[in-house]
Amino acid sequence: NNNQDIAAYSERRTGGALRLGYEYNEHLRQAFTYSLVDRTVYNVQPNASFFIQNQKGNSTLSQIGQTVALDYRDSRTDPHEGFIVRLGTDLAGLGGTARYLRTRLDGNYYIPLERLTGDSDWVLALSASGGYFAQLGKEEKIIDRFFLGGDNLRGFQSGGAGPHAISPTGQIDSIGGRIIYTQSTELRFPLPVSADLGLSGRTFVDVGSLYSVTKSIQGAPVGTRVTDSAGPRVGAGVGVSWKTPFGLINVDLALPVLKRQFDKTQVFRFGFGTRF
Repeated sequence: NNNQDIAAYSERRTGGALRLGYEYNEHLRQAFTYSLVDRTVYNVQPNASFFIQNQKGNSTLSQIGQTVALDYRDSRTDPHEGFIVRLGTDLAGLGGTARYLRTRLDGNYYIPLERLTGDSDWVLALSASGGYFAQLGKEEKIIDRFFLGGDNLRGFQSGGAGPHAISPTGQIDSIGGRIIYTQSTELRFPLPVSADLGLSGRTFVDVGSLYSVTKSIQGAPVGTRVTDSAGPRVGAGVGVSWKTPFGLINVDLALPVLKRQFDKTQVFRFGFGTRF
């Protein structure tokens, strides 16, 4: 997740991507992409930290990527049993101004609880992921880093957990990180309403961490500092999903059980689509 809701700037992207996918068999598939995108960081808040101010302007992303997946789930859209493991890699630098290697490994495992409950809608969903960002050029863009919070760590704002830059005036800005890991344990269950309504419930615990950034930058005002803790963050809560003709709608209520100084929290979250 490379987008954040609490940024002290706006980002505009123009361009496109080409995608080619291939299924080797019913369980193994791979997709290749090429992206050519012009990015503009603008509308930077006047009181934003120097780390954010330094990002203003245009950059060009020329990136090739691949994702290979081993999928033994019983369903791609509504899994109740099985697992999936994905490995993704992005390489930027074949043209453009961005230069980096970004890789991510994630997996989901679904345990049916029908034998215990007598209902196939009771499922224990486990997920974990880890990512690493390596800068290959001199200029590192915050917008290319990982961000933590929101969909990948409920109880925290999108981009709200992880490294922050603090300016001498007290402005606090999320700046992303190079190393990320997350883990989620989620119990999914039917609600005591008609199945025709398409409603289901869940309770969950999310764990994650984001760290590894440059703590100093040339030209930064005296008093500018960066927080960078590898310690875990934890969020826990409950949620409801609603299957509609327009797609899946999710509502989550989560509390930050373990947070770090300057992390931004979010109790209520509303979203669309399958999370895992």
